Amino acid sequence: FITERGVRQLFLANAVKVGPQQRPALDALLTDVCTVLDWPDRPELYVSQSPKVNAYAIGFEHPFIVVNSGALELLDNDDERRFLLAHELGHIMSGHMTYRTIALILLAVGTGTLPFPLGVALLPFQLALLEWHRKSELSTDRAGLLAVQDHLVAQRSFMKLAGGPAYGDASSVEEFMRQAATYETGGDAWDRVLKLVNTAFREHPFNTVRAGELERWRTGG
Repeated sequence: FITERGVRQLFLANAVKVGPQQRPALDALLTDVCTVLDWPDRPELYVSQSPKVNAYAIGFEHPFIVVNSGALELLDNDDERRFLLAHELGHIMSGHMTYRTIALILLAVGTGTLPFPLGVALLPFQLALLEWHRKSELSTDRAGLLAVQDHLVAQRSFMKLAGGPAYGDASSVEEFMRQAATYETGGDAWDRVLKLVNTAFREHPFNTVRAGELERWRTGG
């Protein structure tokens, strides 16, 4: 059931498969991203109805990309959506899919639902896999930046992922980046412990951390 074929059947059954006649603008963005990153094996793309802001690549032999409708609503212009698609394509290009798919399955099952000895035995594996999962996100943020060639698009995307749309108010990427620097460098030893605890069971790094890490990579040449 959890094979790539089984998972693909779920999205064929209850999502929208993107193509030239179905969401053609989004289809064209994916084609553009594959061209810019020089990736000939264009993955299938599905849009799934969900308010959760998320996108992911999944599968082993022929990975495909799923974008939740909540992510399309939040990232509402072509550049931000291009950044999102390039990020997911980066996972496929980097060969992350086996471990990421295992991580998704393990997180879906959850060690808390397993018998006590087995749950405890799997906990270190889960923590290590989540740590690797977070680092893989930082790697593929770089693919997103390479595709859009504009660091402000990436930073604005992270700001929206952290705080949602501005809802008609003014928002500042510069202030968000200052906030990111404050989170990274501020606080004492206890704050550093809290950061570790708050991060340990997360699939993704905090969006301020992602923004700061990507900016360091960009400015480092």
